[in-house]
Amino acid sequence: GCDAIGKDAFLAIYKEIETDLIADIQNLPALSDSVKQQLIDYYSVCIPYTVPGGKMTRGLTVIKGVEVLKQRKLTDKEYKDAAILGWQVEWLQAFFLVADDIMDASITRRGSPCWYKKPNVTQDNAINDALILENMIYQTLRRHFKKHPSYVQILELFIDTTFQTEVGQHIDTNGTPYADGKRAPLDLSRFTLDRYQGCVRYKTCYYSFYLSCALALAYCGYDPDTTEGKALYQNAEDICMILGEYFQIQDDVLDAFAPPEVLGKIGTDIEDAKCSWLVCKALELVSEEQKEILMANYGKHDAEGVKKVKELYRDLKLEELFQTYEEEQKKMCDDLIAKIEPQNFQDLFKFLLAKIYKRQK
Repeated sequence: GCDAIGKDAFLAIYKEIETDLIADIQNLPALSDSVKQQLIDYYSVCIPYTVPGGKMTRGLTVIKGVEVLKQRKLTDKEYKDAAILGWQVEWLQAFFLVADDIMDASITRRGSPCWYKKPNVTQDNAINDALILENMIYQTLRRHFKKHPSYVQILELFIDTTFQTEVGQHIDTNGTPYADGKRAPLDLSRFTLDRYQGCVRYKTCYYSFYLSCALALAYCGYDPDTTEGKALYQNAEDICMILGEYFQIQDDVLDAFAPPEVLGKIGTDIEDAKCSWLVCKALELVSEEQKEILMANYGKHDAEGVKKVKELYRDLKLEELFQTYEEEQKKMCDDLIAKIEPQNFQDLFKFLLAKIYKRQK
């Protein structure tokens, strides 16, 4: 379909960025040719393994955003610029996912073993690779946008979003705190929808939704320091918080209930004692006996315990509750989108909502 064409053109830009980054290694001073070749061989595998291969929604949203704001077909140069910015969001995602998979002890991602799980990589390399992927963003931005009037604003968007996501990751990892190098006993009082909402806003909303929208605004020259500009960025942030929360709740439900072969990854939220929407909702609904089941099995790294928690979720009809929630959240998004000025900006959020509504992976 037309989506595939959009993706092919987008992927062609990815190849150019990758080629430039590998050429940068080739040009490193004071390294022997054999050491350079080792680096090139390694990162020629690392980059394509970790960066492309997802749904690419975050990257494509930047292009869509620029189109919507310009209200016309983009010139080749504008398309390329928007695509390069889009790929930097995908690079940021790759950096987070490589690190996140180590943090969560995940097994698979996008239908393949996590990067750190590859025998010739291991955690030792993968931590450094995450940092290198992050740095590549700034190498690429400098290469293409150094002279752009919004260069500093674009840099700050990446820096700020990175920090927000890292704060979210901390909240997420410490839903159950650590003591003496291992998990402290479960403290179910930490699993509230209030904490959940804060966690999601930082962990997901900013980098998955707001960043792409703000990059489109910045590239198109909207100044957040003017009255008109400020309102646009604020509108984008408000709707992205709602979209992101909806997206993350879907993610939590899919983590527990979607078949791994469809999802492309094996969920670990229950084993990792994550503050997920399901456990927050469950705690609002459980009887005393059911709460005991949760206490006894949540955060346990065995299949039996996970199965019991999922049975409890089914008994509480959380999937059905989610479907009701999904319709309400969709309605809320539609209403919020309808209020946005200028009207053409609404199309960007309709595009995003269409990408995530009732998704299966």
